[in-house]
Amino acid sequence: METESTSADADAPKLFLHVRFEVPVAAIAGGYKTEEEGGGGEGMDDGDGTTTGGSTESVAITEQYFDATNCKPAVIGLPDGVEPIKPKPGDYSYSGMHDQGPLPPPKEGGQFAQIIGLVRAAKGTSDAYLTELIEREKASSTLTTTHSNQGGNQKRKRP
Repeated sequence: METESTSADADAPKLFLHVRFEVPVAAIAGGYKTEEEGGGGEGMDDGDGTTTGGSTESVAITEQYFDATNCKPAVIGLPDGVEPIKPKPGDYSYSGMHDQGPLPPPKEGGQFAQIIGLVRAAKGTSDAYLTELIEREKASSTLTTTHSNQGGNQKRKRP
């Protein structure tokens, strides 16, 4: 894959993406401290573009920053060695093939590739962050349910 750098790219503004999560502290199950408990209001930089630990009394704040220093530009076309094929109906991803035959390869690199790379990275880390919160909440609710049923009561089955 070759990319060309033009003078227009040099004059283009630097691209970045800033993501901010405000999650209720109750959903985190004690994972963050409030400002009164020494958690700080601004949070701490984890060194990977993520700031965690900031909170208010009821909301934990996590911020993520994505730019060219921590995200690679996306590959727009097909990866090297992948042959173009006609996509299945309803598949709108780039396949390299049109009804009348192969398409010319798209221009790689540039600002659109960087934007796509930033969004993909943000989606991946956001999905991981939210999955972790859901797993913590499930574990917390399981512990609560287990402790409340230790008096000889049976767990109710959900329909």
